[in-house]
Amino acid sequence: MKQSNIEKLARKVPPDDILHALSVLYEEYSVGSDSEAEVEFWLKCSRATANLSSGMEKWMEEMKEEQEDE
Repeated sequence: MKQSNIEKLARKVPPDDILHALSVLYEEYSVGSDSEAEVEFWLKCSRATANLSSGMEKWMEEMKEEQEDE
């Protein structure tokens, strides 16, 4: 995918949604992996991306609350 396509997507889709989709995709990659090391790699990528996604969602909610308080 070209960088410009990623930039267009990032402007239209919230970052936590993109990360969540990547997390699911990485978990799917683990199913098709040929070695235990590769399975572990994709599962770690999936968990790390899911954690970042949930953190970003929390930060976004906090930002919205702060803006409403102003």
